[in-house]
Amino acid sequence: MERRQPEHSYHEDFEKSLSTLEDIQLLSEFSLSPLIGRAYYYLSEMKRKADEKVDGPVKNYDQVAKVLDEKLESIFSEFFSNKSKFKGFDYYKSTSKIDLKKWNLILELVPEVLSVVTLFNYHGAVDVRLDDSRLLVSGMILEEGHLQMNRKFIYVVTRKLLRQKVLLTFNLEKTTRPGLFRLDLKVDISHDEALIYKVKFNVGPKENYCVGFSNIFCHYRALLEDVKEVGEHNVIEVGNDLSVKSFMGVPDLSRLESANKEILHFPFLFRPVSIILPVKGNLSSDTFTRGLAGEQDVSTYFRTIDFFSLFNQ
Repeated sequence: MERRQPEHSYHEDFEKSLSTLEDIQLLSEFSLSPLIGRAYYYLSEMKRKADEKVDGPVKNYDQVAKVLDEKLESIFSEFFSNKSKFKGFDYYKSTSKIDLKKWNLILELVPEVLSVVTLFNYHGAVDVRLDDSRLLVSGMILEEGHLQMNRKFIYVVTRKLLRQKVLLTFNLEKTTRPGLFRLDLKVDISHDEALIYKVKFNVGPKENYCVGFSNIFCHYRALLEDVKEVGEHNVIEVGNDLSVKSFMGVPDLSRLESANKEILHFPFLFRPVSIILPVKGNLSSDTFTRGLAGEQDVSTYFRTIDFFSLFNQ
């Protein structure tokens, strides 16, 4: 009679995840994708098995989160300890609200983000900040002419992250020293499927559309004057009738028009994008879509827009 193999226990999966993360810590080169994939698999298996049980969430989640937290810090410490590229490193974190799903996302995107960090010539110390909505890498960089050669690579990384509903943006400021800039590299992981940035379009006298965008929009509201200072860049204006116009720069708007419109600016490196909406929106939970379905007013329609895919065209 064939002996039945025992099922993998939570403890065994947990130990495998520890082993995988130990492998990550011992890497001499930052080539993490295969190992991160293994860690993702084992942790996902833990969650899947927990979901099949009737007695609640993953039993060892607190330990898993603590280990992931510690190992991620060790990855950053090892990466930024390269004194030939970085003169110092400070790490600030607020990770108590990061759940297992977001930990998986962070582990997947860190190799991509650090591959972009290596493109810049840092001068002095680097600050890394992590919480449940963003990963921020800040530091001084020296101007280098060959950075333009890496545009294609940065495009590739940006598109990969967009497919995971993550935004990679930059803020670059001049300093008083010629050729020295402050660079903030921001990885926005705040997208939440349970939240929607809702905008109501009055398409006609008897026809309205409630359009739901990602909640991430709220972080990119901008003033007209600030967007104009960006200069020539891709600007998309959406009309009340849902028509779309494209400009290379901000079109002429009166003070009244700009007061009523919502202007969003996404500072992607080399290719910033601004979106002008005809009215201001507001953040809402996805429960409002169910409310719309039960409304008597059949002239109001609802649709969602996956703007991550639009950016990724």
